[in-house]
Amino acid sequence: MKTVKIHFVGFWPDLDFENNIFSVLLKRRYNVVFDSVDPDFLFCSPLGEPFDYMKYDCPRIMYTGEFLTANFNTIDYFIGYDDISFGDRAFRFPLFLFDKLGDTTSNRTITEDEAVKILKDKEYFCNYIFGHDTELGVREKILEGLSAYKRVECAGRHRNNMPGGKTFNMHNKMPFMQKCKFAIAAESVRYPGFTSEKIGHAFDAMSIPVYFGDPDVGKDFNEDAFVDYNRYKTVEAMVEKVIEIDQRDDLYIHMLCQNRYNQARYEEMMFDKLAAFLYHIFDQDKEEAYRRPRFYCAERHETYLRHYNDMLGTIPWKIDRKMRYLAWRWRKIKGSDEERGLLIQ
Repeated sequence: MKTVKIHFVGFWPDLDFENNIFSVLLKRRYNVVFDSVDPDFLFCSPLGEPFDYMKYDCPRIMYTGEFLTANFNTIDYFIGYDDISFGDRAFRFPLFLFDKLGDTTSNRTITEDEAVKILKDKEYFCNYIFGHDTELGVREKILEGLSAYKRVECAGRHRNNMPGGKTFNMHNKMPFMQKCKFAIAAESVRYPGFTSEKIGHAFDAMSIPVYFGDPDVGKDFNEDAFVDYNRYKTVEAMVEKVIEIDQRDDLYIHMLCQNRYNQARYEEMMFDKLAAFLYHIFDQDKEEAYRRPRFYCAERHETYLRHYNDMLGTIPWKIDRKMRYLAWRWRKIKGSDEERGLLIQ
């Protein structure tokens, strides 16, 4: 069994190096050693300092569930939401799949009797669990439209309306979401292929997702199982559809009984494809696995980015970043005030 040395840089703080999807798949084929000093291959993500991964000269495999696409001048391979065709260097694997390896429930459809019981146990109409506003404002408009019909449980930090200001987050929200008939599962952006964990969490809670975001979401998910903004084009029409489903138990139960995905064994198929992508990389010797340009102009470009990364830790840069953030927040607040003033007039 071939031994491969790997390391992870730039991921979320609680990433389990031993038991994440990449490590688990690699252990099926290789003897995996975790080496933070001299890895053979590096898994990197953009949640840390932007170019921290450049400290490692080995082949770099970037994974991101965030709204950031690949820079193939600085990485060798890319795993993310973009459906990129670039030789053997890219594979689309959206964030909603990241924690699904070994989960046998997602592809299962429930019976009508099970759906009736689930509906009977629902306590709330809809939830809205987010930590911030968005540039597009569609998420907020969906909330406002549904709130004009019935109370929506705003259980995150953003627009919280819960008793005592109680909040839920990514790690503890599921039991509460299971009590709601609908879940607003709206992305911060609308971009082809960018489908985060939001719609998956809504399905996991046995609620009906009210979705805005990826215009191609129907390529992965069964549109008979959720309310998709792309089919209605206006928030008002989307809200009317949710109201219709809420008022018709037969329609709600029918939607609950649908498979969330467009294809049978969708997750298994995607995991098999991801494994094949990784094995193709790791079956190569380290020198053979490089794909990024590493000499002449490319080397100067990387040197510049390394210096930029070093600058990010300096005090002047941190002050500048804070000032830019405060200016952005001021523009958002001022814009909201002006909008409210126009509505009053």
